[in-house]
Amino acid sequence: MRLPAVAGQFYPVSTRELGKMFSSFFDRQIQKKKAYGIVSPHAGYAYSGRTAALAFASIKNLLSIDTVIFIGPNHTGKGEMVSISLEDWQTPLGISQNNRTLGQAIINNSNFISHDEEAHRWEHSIEVQLPFLQFLHPKAKIVPICMLAQDIDAVRDVGEAIYEAEKETNSNFIVVASSDFSHFIPAEEAEKKDKKAIEFIEKLDYKGFQKYVEENNISICGQGPIASLMYYIELKGGKKAELLEYTNSGATTGDYRSVVAYASLLFPKVIP
Repeated sequence: MRLPAVAGQFYPVSTRELGKMFSSFFDRQIQKKKAYGIVSPHAGYAYSGRTAALAFASIKNLLSIDTVIFIGPNHTGKGEMVSISLEDWQTPLGISQNNRTLGQAIINNSNFISHDEEAHRWEHSIEVQLPFLQFLHPKAKIVPICMLAQDIDAVRDVGEAIYEAEKETNSNFIVVASSDFSHFIPAEEAEKKDKKAIEFIEKLDYKGFQKYVEENNISICGQGPIASLMYYIELKGGKKAELLEYTNSGATTGDYRSVVAYASLLFPKVIP
């Protein structure tokens, strides 16, 4: 069992307090669309919770899927280059069962991905996403993937492994890429840099996105998870992403001199 590592830090440890927080996060009237996946931020809920909630709430087909694949960056440096957890995960809202069959199929189709729990043990990028899913769809299973390697080869490998595993197992899932955007720069500068990166995401140009982020040293911590999701969707025949919300920590703190930026995006399904 993977136990909570950041409950009480990034989000409340109290089930009651979490419920009250989510009731306020999910109070918006929004347009829902069937989706292949989303990009969702992973900061403390006080800063990015409403933006993350918007991404999850916008998925029209959420309750019809049986599994969510989470792809998050590795902030701790522990574990393998790309690590899948095969454990069940616990949060204050309950236990999410691991879809080990799908997870093992992803490993079998990859040259990069290993079964490794150490990378996940203290990493927050996936854990903070899980309560949103548990609040909306508590019966959904999970496959957590943690990326230390985020280069183009790892991106293609992860995206293709998910695509091939889906065909082999006939699984019904969506993919959540966990990422914050620019870190610790003035809000105006962050928005300028991030909006250019988001243009590549909207066009589903994962190669252009990777090149822009790397050549301009954009501090998008989950660039690999985002690009892996983009490549998977390209293989699926998807065409675009839609920006749902862009904001930054200054909206909470009032200090726009040095912010962390957050974006939620949805990748709509191509409907025959």
